[in-house]
Amino acid sequence: MEKLTFILYTIFIVVCCNLFGFILSLASIYLPSLSRYRIQKRKIKASVFYSRLPLILFNIFLLIIISSSGLYFLYDLFDPIVRLDILIIFLQFFFILIIDDIYFYFLHYWMHKNKYILDKIHRIHHRATTPIALEYIYVHPLEWIMGYLGPFLAIFIISIVSPVNILAFWLYQFIRNVHELDVHSGFKSYLSKYIPFWGESEHHDLHHAKLNGNYATTFKLWDRLFKTEISNEKR
Repeated sequence: MEKLTFILYTIFIVVCCNLFGFILSLASIYLPSLSRYRIQKRKIKASVFYSRLPLILFNIFLLIIISSSGLYFLYDLFDPIVRLDILIIFLQFFFILIIDDIYFYFLHYWMHKNKYILDKIHRIHHRATTPIALEYIYVHPLEWIMGYLGPFLAIFIISIVSPVNILAFWLYQFIRNVHELDVHSGFKSYLSKYIPFWGESEHHDLHHAKLNGNYATTFKLWDRLFKTEISNEKR
């Protein structure tokens, strides 16, 4: 696969996921019938969401630019031939997901424990105490840029052994984006019972409500392992 085609397909995945997040966010605001599926019953104000939209759109635009630039220079680390090797795809996808998630846990924990970073950078994201889907990227640009180093770290490690399967990377991009939309959607989770340690909406929604604990995102295993998990009983 040519470099430009690879980049364009990656951008397409990012745009489609965020477009879905925008639709889901509007549904949260304008479809009262969905309120019975929400974790919190607090009313969502459309005006608040629209006031946050410029930063959200700026971050998405910046995400596309930085992703494209990064993939352009790192293209040689990928296998240019699309290979439907299920085992390799799964192993590389899972490795990227795990490395990214461990990295994010410690980054997120540090952003809460460092008072300066919390007040000047991470506090923006926590203005959403009752988040909806697209507010996953309502953050200071430096925050998501720091967070975006995780998957690239995993890609570098994999490339030491073998080229990264393009399909494994795309699968990671899709699952990671959809999961971020899910845990910020405010809707009750239904898939978590089928996936061990899967970070569900209830887990992350409690983090936004308390501004403390539940720092993990994709796998809540890290909160249990490092004793930072909080539950409804502790609210």
